[in-house]
Amino acid sequence: MIILIDSKNYSKEHFGNSLDFLLAHGLIEVKEFAVAYKVKFVGEVHTPFNYFIAFPKNFTNESEDNVALVKSLLKEFNKLKRNGKVLIKNKTFTIGNEITAEYYYWRKLFTFFTDYITYEFYYPKKRQIKHSVSREKGRLHPMLTDLNREKYGTGITYEVKNIKEDTFKNIYYTTLKNLERKFASEAEQDHILETELFLKAKGHVFKEIEINADFFLNHIKTLEVSPLHETIVKTIKNYYIESKIKEKHFIHVFYSKEFEYVFEYLLQTVLKHSNSNMNSSWINPNYKKLQPDIVTETFIGDAKYYKITEANKYGFEKELYAYNIANLNKQSNIVFIPSEKTDQLKTLQHDIYCLEVVSLNLRDVLNDYLRKDYTCLKFVQTLVKPN
Repeated sequence: MIILIDSKNYSKEHFGNSLDFLLAHGLIEVKEFAVAYKVKFVGEVHTPFNYFIAFPKNFTNESEDNVALVKSLLKEFNKLKRNGKVLIKNKTFTIGNEITAEYYYWRKLFTFFTDYITYEFYYPKKRQIKHSVSREKGRLHPMLTDLNREKYGTGITYEVKNIKEDTFKNIYYTTLKNLERKFASEAEQDHILETELFLKAKGHVFKEIEINADFFLNHIKTLEVSPLHETIVKTIKNYYIESKIKEKHFIHVFYSKEFEYVFEYLLQTVLKHSNSNMNSSWINPNYKKLQPDIVTETFIGDAKYYKITEANKYGFEKELYAYNIANLNKQSNIVFIPSEKTDQLKTLQHDIYCLEVVSLNLRDVLNDYLRKDYTCLKFVQTLVKPN
């Protein structure tokens, strides 16, 4: 594994034989007369020659914890969109060809499992008639009970669902769970568990089994399902056909510009942003409408995906002057930069106007997002000026 840092420059030797692949997909760009190459992504890339993982700007610690953090960000925000376009980039290749990304199969099977199509597959609409002396999970049928007692003796007749375990159901469930462990966000894991518990309450038993591509592709030759569920079978069949391809590589990343929006979305959530908190006396300048990324009852701010070294030199004129003037200097004004450490970087002051520039520990930001905690918000509140 080769660890990179987004927006950092490296010599071409650092990328080895993967240089052309990374250039072709816009993952790095040429800088300084072709003697240096700048990384342009956060995420993971597997080429025919190397496995790369790129940390966000301002990260320096090449730890397993930071590797896990990047993978968590990829999982949690795999559906995040801006202007209708998904921010993450997922591609899978064989040598010379692009194939369907494993992530695509995850999305399809997740959708099937939590939708009506799978509900009917596991818990079919059609009921069977069963006369039994023991209590069955099903609907009591009084008229048939009287008739069947004459034929079969003591007991009650029920209309029951055919929810018996079969091999394909186990294959389907095992494949879903394997992909869930790779790609599912916490919310998606909860959704799957919800569906499982619902079906278990109906009497279905889920079972993970040992499985490989050859086992499934042999089993499918004798499999018969309704046309409604043919799409499930076809999706899993294609997944296992492509799983047999040994030489595969992939791109699973946020490009630098897209990661800026991921950071902005995270902060808006954990810092309790709402445009309804905008100062009612806010005055936009004649030349444009101003809109801070984060608006709360006590402070406004912008999420800036900058290097700290650059931020320390930057004047932040818009935030220091335009925001404060438009806001009549009523709320604290803060610029937020992602980092491995939460810190108050500098205070910019001009006349009565003030701007705080801070870094926020990105792990704390993500944990606040996932756990609905307030670590970052509590820190920010310590910077808020009294009214």
